[in-house]
Amino acid sequence: MRWWRRHVDKADRGAVTAEFAVVLPCVAVMAMLVLCLGRGAIVSMNCQDAAAAGARAMTIDADGERRAMAAARSIAGDGSTVSFTNDVDAVTVTVRCPVMSDPTGLIPAQVVGKATRYY
Repeated sequence: MRWWRRHVDKADRGAVTAEFAVVLPCVAVMAMLVLCLGRGAIVSMNCQDAAAAGARAMTIDADGERRAMAAARSIAGDGSTVSFTNDVDAVTVTVRCPVMSDPTGLIPAQVVGKATRYY
């Protein structure tokens, strides 16, 4: 340790602190961005799964709309909205799920999952 203190120039002593002060905010922003993008991806997958479960429940049961709504909401969560479109030979379920907004505004406020199932 004494060798290090003798050979380190006094002008270099604050360089590590300055580099750390510059790099730390960049690392924090990148970590926040990765967490927000991960959250958006998870909500998007859950929303698509909810739409698929709703379409499946709609085609299985005669009282399908009530069960499809319950199935989609159980997967997507209470803040989601579920809508149905019945055609002659198919049903399309659309689920809109809110995403926690990020401070940068890169992630949309809500994602949409759609699933079509044929009779």
